[in-house]
Amino acid sequence: MGFQFPFSLSWKDYLPFDLSGTDADTTYAPETGGEVRDILRLKNGTAVTLRAAHAGDAERIQQLVRGLSLESRYHRFFYPLQEVPPDMLARFTLSDPTGAMTLLAVIQRDGQEIAIGMAQYVADPYPVSGEFAVLVADEWHRSGLGTRLIQTLICVARAAGIMRLQGDVLAENEPMVRLMVSMGFELDTHADGAYLWKASKMLEAPEWNCSPLTILARQAKAGAMRGSRASVA
Repeated sequence: MGFQFPFSLSWKDYLPFDLSGTDADTTYAPETGGEVRDILRLKNGTAVTLRAAHAGDAERIQQLVRGLSLESRYHRFFYPLQEVPPDMLARFTLSDPTGAMTLLAVIQRDGQEIAIGMAQYVADPYPVSGEFAVLVADEWHRSGLGTRLIQTLICVARAAGIMRLQGDVLAENEPMVRLMVSMGFELDTHADGAYLWKASKMLEAPEWNCSPLTILARQAKAGAMRGSRASVA
């Protein structure tokens, strides 16, 4: 069984009863309005694109979730839902590094872009902390994609000025618990019970090289600072 990643982002609101080993590159053409993309190569040689999600990705994300096994759905959402509710799906397509940010991992298959993983955080509140969650499609477990998504999320959040990331991890999810510890997350008891850990990490300079996607966060942080100065004035 591969990593089953945590889900936070106010998951209780949706219950029915209420990089090591990879290579990277990027394309960025600001003079033409081009999109920032980070191209990495997984352990099996597959080229994967990491980019910010946008409104046009809603169905792509929905298909990713629909393709999960029941076990993966439970570990991701704490309930084996069949598809993402519309309000949650709308949130998953947001890409504001100082608010709600989603990174999408996609591959090309039969001439189409297919989502195989995603990572999100929601600043709550900015810049003190962000609640994070990561998901990888079943067939891509153990590929190194989950680790790279978490690393990139940390880099983007830190570049945006967020001081801490935290998320919920199932206590039974031993691979994920080990990964969190190896990446410097602290595990504390959870207010909802012993079946959960609260994983948290102060965002200091990482040991790995950060993704070029951090340019999006630096731009957003600069905009937030300008807005803050304007409101004070």
